[in-house]
Amino acid sequence: MKFTRAAAMWVSLILGFLVLIVLLIFIAQNTESAEFAFLGWHWSLPLGVAILFAAVAGGLLTVAVGAVRIHQLRRAAKTNLKAGL
Repeated sequence: MKFTRAAAMWVSLILGFLVLIVLLIFIAQNTESAEFAFLGWHWSLPLGVAILFAAVAGGLLTVAVGAVRIHQLRRAAKTNLKAGL
């Protein structure tokens, strides 16, 4: 049988749920509170939640940088197409 887009979607959904379960277990096991300070703000969070926030922030930063690079490449390709290169 041929591997279809629907099959790929199901595989990615299953893998996503497995990662989510692992993250939930990680957060549940790391409930010790940690103190944080940033630009004069002070707060405390459970360690698992803080690490999850850091991972999400890193992922969003990666997506933002990737989106800017894709935009640059598309603009360059469009310019080259118009110039006949």
